[in-house]
Amino acid sequence: MEDRRKKRKVSLFCLQLLALLQITAPSSAQSTTTRPTTTTTTTTITSAADPAALSYRTHPADLTVAVGEPAVFRCGVPRASPNFTFTFYRSNANYSLTCPSGHVDDIPQALYGSCDMKNGESLAVWTLRGTSFSDNGTRVVCQQPENPNAAAAVLYVYDNGTSYAVLIGCIIGGFFGTLLVFGLSYTMLQRSETLQKCFRGKETQDDMTTIVTKE
Repeated sequence: MEDRRKKRKVSLFCLQLLALLQITAPSSAQSTTTRPTTTTTTTTITSAADPAALSYRTHPADLTVAVGEPAVFRCGVPRASPNFTFTFYRSNANYSLTCPSGHVDDIPQALYGSCDMKNGESLAVWTLRGTSFSDNGTRVVCQQPENPNAAAAVLYVYDNGTSYAVLIGCIIGGFFGTLLVFGLSYTMLQRSETLQKCFRGKETQDDMTTIVTKE
């Protein structure tokens, strides 16, 4: 009988222990603190170019000039964004002016390019000292590196009658110049005895040859 009582006590003790374990398990789970995972996101902000800087303060304008007259094209951008190119497209060649450095391609003497900082802008100037008919239709294009838009202008050359007047003057001058040369030559022949003797000697020799032939 005592052995049975001991076994019952042991079994009761085991049951009580299991009950305690079941009760403490949820409380321990509840006491567990879950720390949220913090994700740090780094955002890179790229500053966009100022639209006001990517603009043209001085736009090149179309020009209409008479043949022989000079032609001047200008283009300017804000000082905040001074880098740009001003290209002169001629019928036989193209020339680029890079500002603000002022670098100019090899250009003929009649064409002159320059860069300058003036009144808060980077200004480029193309000057064609004397226009000709071959310059008709010449274009200039102003372009900023980060600006998709370009500013352009065209040169128109017309004839105001001066070329015809010059041509007529040259023809008349050439005609009178020829007459003057012949007149001076004739006067020199009349006054030069040496030349007259030379011509007379030839005539006498021709006459003697004719006489001998007849005989």
